[in-house]
Amino acid sequence: MNRTIIFITLISSFMSSAFAGGSSDISEKLKDSIVYLQISYYAYEQYQPWRNKELTESSGVGCAVGANKVITTAYNVANAAFIRAKKTGINEYISAKIEIIDYESNLALIELDSNSLGKPLVPLVFSENYKKGAGVNFYWLSAGGQIYNGRGFLDRAAVDVSTISFSRMLTFIAAGISDSTSFGHLYCLDNKPLGIACWSNENKESGIIPSKVINRFLADVKGGKYKGAGMTGFDTSSLLEPATRKYLKMPDNLQNGVYISAVHTIGTGSDVLKVGDVLLSIDGFDIDPYGKFKHPQFDVLSFDFLITNKTAGDKITFNVWRNGRAQKIDTLVKHFDVSQMLVPWYDYDRQPEYIIVGGCILQKLTKTYLAARGHDWQGKVEPHIYDYLLNHAFEPNEQRKQIVVLSYVLPANINLGYHNLGQLVVDSINGMKINSIKDVPAALSLKPESKFHVIEFEMEQPAIVLDRSQLDSAGISIAQNYGIDKIYNINK
Repeated sequence: MNRTIIFITLISSFMSSAFAGGSSDISEKLKDSIVYLQISYYAYEQYQPWRNKELTESSGVGCAVGANKVITTAYNVANAAFIRAKKTGINEYISAKIEIIDYESNLALIELDSNSLGKPLVPLVFSENYKKGAGVNFYWLSAGGQIYNGRGFLDRAAVDVSTISFSRMLTFIAAGISDSTSFGHLYCLDNKPLGIACWSNENKESGIIPSKVINRFLADVKGGKYKGAGMTGFDTSSLLEPATRKYLKMPDNLQNGVYISAVHTIGTGSDVLKVGDVLLSIDGFDIDPYGKFKHPQFDVLSFDFLITNKTAGDKITFNVWRNGRAQKIDTLVKHFDVSQMLVPWYDYDRQPEYIIVGGCILQKLTKTYLAARGHDWQGKVEPHIYDYLLNHAFEPNEQRKQIVVLSYVLPANINLGYHNLGQLVVDSINGMKINSIKDVPAALSLKPESKFHVIEFEMEQPAIVLDRSQLDSAGISIAQNYGIDKIYNINK
């Protein structure tokens, strides 16, 4: 037989085998389980935090998990001003609202108006099956009410850093996809729901939020009060050097374990682990020197899965090497809100916190604020500010719960000489240490007998001195000149 014919025959056989699990088209069965979502978004200018951006629109897909409830990615509805849905058989849009949103799991539960829905949705049951290399189909509903599908194959499972938050969650990666997938597209394996799409790239790959993450989220929602997924409260580094293991008094026959290089003040393990511990196992799963373990279903994964796959309040057991011996530590899984971070990773769905004093714009530092510098923002941010994000974001304490920065100064007579100042970390105002943005109003009320407000900064930067007697009139003038309708926004 001709070699070319043999080669084509082998490729054809491989492709048929690869897509066998996802070759059947179940579009008709999904017509009452998938909806089209249209979302209008609002946002604020980070460097003019009193100013809204213009509304923009986008679309996505929702997958039914109840008679009038669907899930989609959290990113799809972040900063949503209005949401409406469309299903097959109904030309009119159905009003919708967010019931629960979890940016760490990248999932949102959306409730559709039952009165406008007509026939109830048919909920999907997400299967936790996984077959590396198996063919998968994905489905979506267009604005015109037509269900479309595409295909690919399961390439791998991984624990990746979220594209929208700091969490490290289980993700499936589909390769060789026939079409670009958008947020919320339903992936199926063996005609059973496998997960929903959360990203795609030009290499014909798509990220999938898998059933394990979805089912944990849905079970948590049913509990009444949403607790959230577990968050890791420490950092690790590889433990490969025999000399380091010897220094830690580890026996030669103990080859597993990863070094705990930092312990945060929030997150799972932050209350019981110590820098210098060696993490040997979690819940009986041995951790190798690279911080990975062997999962019976998904092969080799980062240890973070053993934490983020749990719900806050669940029990967890760490086995560590400490002070020359192995120790077992039982504790509870912890979740924390992004607002508890020293430098919050994001501030979706809320106006940036700020206060304007004599033209000085004081703002709460967030990653969103820094990223507003644009492309390659990490290289544009001042090192002393970037250090707080890079090395201390998960380390709030009683003395410092937030970082407040002088963003810049709006030129006015009251602040002559300070117009070029900006991107400085506020240390104190009127002698009061600034723990958070909420401290600023209290600090401004101190020393009423003094003629001046004094704002001092870290790194021995020059202080700003403002004449109190001019503050009110200057504030009115600055607001008029720069179109400011709200001189502060501090969340309760």
